Parts: sequence; C-alpha cells; structure tokens
Amino acid sequence: MSQAEPGMTLAMPVYHPEQMSTVLLRAGARLERRSVDRMREMRVPQVWIEYPSLSMISRFVSPSVMQSRALMSDEVCAALDAASSGAHARLDFPAYKKAMGGMVHKLIHNTDSAIFVGELVDAGQPAVRHGANVGFISLLMGLRLGFYLIRERKHATGAVAKDVTSLGVAAMLHDVGMTRLPQAVLQRWRETRDESDPEWRQHVKLGYEMVRGQIEPSAAACVLHHHQRFDGSGFPKRKTLQGDSVPIAGEDIHIYSRIIAAADMYDRAVNPCSDPGDEELNTAGVPPVVALNRFVRGDARGLIDPVVLRALLSVCPAYGPGTQVRLSNGVEGVVTDWSSLDPCRPVVHEIGTLGDDEPGERYDLRELTDVRVMETEGVPVCDSNFYPESAQEFDLMHVEKAMMNGAVSRELTPGDSGSFEALRPSA
Repeated sequence: MSQAEPGMTLAMPVYHPEQMSTVLLRAGARLERRSVDRMREMRVPQVWIEYPSLSMISRFVSPSVMQSRALMSDEVCAALDAASSGAHARLDFPAYKKAMGGMVHKLIHNTDSAIFVGELVDAGQPAVRHGANVGFISLLMGLRLGFYLIRERKHATGAVAKDVTSLGVAAMLHDVGMTRLPQAVLQRWRETRDESDPEWRQHVKLGYEMVRGQIEPSAAACVLHHHQRFDGSGFPKRKTLQGDSVPIAGEDIHIYSRIIAAADMYDRAVNPCSDPGDEELNTAGVPPVVALNRFVRGDARGLIDPVVLRALLSVCPAYGPGTQVRLSNGVEGVVTDWSSLDPCRPVVHEIGTLGDDEPGERYDLRELTDVRVMETEGVPVCDSNFYPESAQEFDLMHVEKAMMNGAVSRELTPGDSGSFEALRPSA
C-alpha cells in the first residue's frame, strides 16, 4: 500500500478489511487518489497491481482462493465476536466447517495458489488476522502432508486421515479461549509475552471446553494442545496414573497439534500482534525469511516436528512471489518464482517501467550462488538467509518417498526433534 499510486490498475480484488466478504474494488479497477487514501485509512494491508512485464506472478494468486480466504476470515471474526459476547454464546460450527470445506476444494483445484503469499485481513484486527492465517497455513500444510497424516493417524482410514477440514476448523479457532481470559491477564500477556504465566495458559483449556463435542475429538484436543513443542517444552503437561505431570514430546503429540503449533509459531513470529486487544502499531512484524530462519537454524530450532517444518517451508516462501527485493549485485527486483528445496535463492526479475511488456533481466539465485538477497521491502535480511546443507534437507517429497519405501527411521525423540539429520535414510 505504501507504493500504491493513482493510475495503477488492480490485478486482484480488494476486500473490505472488516467485512471480508465485501469487495471494495474489483480487479481491473483503475486507482484514484481518493481510493488510495481511503484504503490506507482503512489499513488495507496490500493490493495486487497489474504489471505487464511480471504477469508470470499471477499464477500464484487465485481470485477464487482469495475469495475463500475472505469468507474464512469473516467466519473467524464472527466466531471471536460470538465467543467474547458471553459464556452462553453459540458458535456456528457448521458454518466454519462449510467455509473450510470450500477452501479445501479451491486449493485442490488451484495448486499453484496453495501457498501463503500475503496478508488478506485488516491489520487493525490482529486476533482475526491471526486466526485466519493459522487456519489457512494449517490447511496448506495438511494438504501437503497427506502421507504423514495417514502414518500418524493409525486408527483412521486413509480417507478420514487425509481429510483436513476438521484440522482447518480447529486451527482457525485455536485461540478462541483467549476471549474468555480476564482483561488483567490479557494486559499482562501483552506487556510480558510470558508463556509461563499460569493464568494465561488457561486459554487452551477454556478453548477446548468451547469446542469439545462440536468438532471431531482429535481436532478439539488440538485446541487444548496447540502450544505443545516437539522437544517437550510446551504445555499443558499430561497427568500420569501416579498423579505426576509429565511433558508431551515427539510423536506423542497428535499430528494436528504439531501442524497447528507450527502455523501458530510462524504467524506469531511474522506478526507479533496476534491477540485480542493488541495494538498493531506498537510492534513491527518481521519478513518471512527472518521467522523461518528461527525454526531452521535459530533459537526455535527443535520446537517443530522436522517433517511438519518441511511442509511449512513448502507453503510459506521465505521470499514469496511478488516480494520486492534488493540483491547483493545491486539489482532491484521482484520475486517471480521460488523453490522450497532452496528457499532463500528465489528467481528474481529486475524491475523495469510499469508499462513495459517485456520483463527485466532474470536472476535465478540457485544458479547464481554468489548473489544473495540483501533486503526485502526495505528490511535488511542478508544475515537471515539459510541454505540447505544437503540436496534433500528441505525436500518433503524425499521424505514421503522414503517413508513409503520404509527406508527412513522415524522413531524421533526429543533429543533429535529439530534435526533434519534425523530423517536421513537408515542403513
């Protein structure tokens, strides 16, 4: 939005930031000064502009997928509004399931658009944005992890195990319990972000009680367990028959919870303001590459199941198509393609003149390994780039094939929980 100017033509529709099913401006509309000013005033997060020489990006953004995301965002907003209105509020679970089912259908038929390439929800409603983003990202990962869902949901048939609709509903509602916390607890959380706060931790139990009996039991349980960590450092702990409290780690955590935990941690890293009452202007977000680096090489390594982390890398590009970047050779360009096998070496086209029919020079950073992304959207990111240490390190398909062939030892323990090395083929 900071670069939107009168005279530009919209390539995608713009949705009302607080009523997501309402279209403000349709694709093909020519921007005027008052429409640009009004969108900025309403805090529309971004717009897609026609740029003839970069038309190859359009395959990554489907109008039908955007429409489904808008409808899902509306349902998240309605759910949070209903949940915060009182203890006896009725949540419309059939509507949430219908929205998720529609989203799954659109994603299956628009595979190139099945990645997370930008915000859709109003930046002024952090809790709605967060619920919608986590729901969408969890769906994307679930669709990529069909083989893993079958393996991990041993008591379900293949078709049931791969159905991600309930996963999506649980993901969009994962933080619904936050609406029932006292304001003093929420205020303390905003000031400290202290995950050890016992009163704040109650939101997972409150949320579980709100969805229990309304959605699939395993999906309801993952609302309770979406703060579990693969290394066992999450909560809540499990009670033994002897009455002791023990951590839950590794494959003892339900696969739904592992997926939602990854989506939740990622979106909170990119958008620190994610809870009811958060003020967007107080805390700046970070580029996706910075968030992903934390899980792959940084201080959050080991918190996410390594198979799920590969799925996260495959649906949340470090540099998504349409992202403006500056390269180490001085070129200012736009990302036009990418590979999850080497997330920080995208394909970049040099930016030309808006009316140009031919794209600028093409730079494939997987071939030009001495060239790096230095800035994205004006933010320095050189130190956040991460690169595969082997050809298969980030390859989800390699893991799928190896698991199907029985060639991978997958008895992961908390000790190797964050290591891609734990997924090497066994001798």
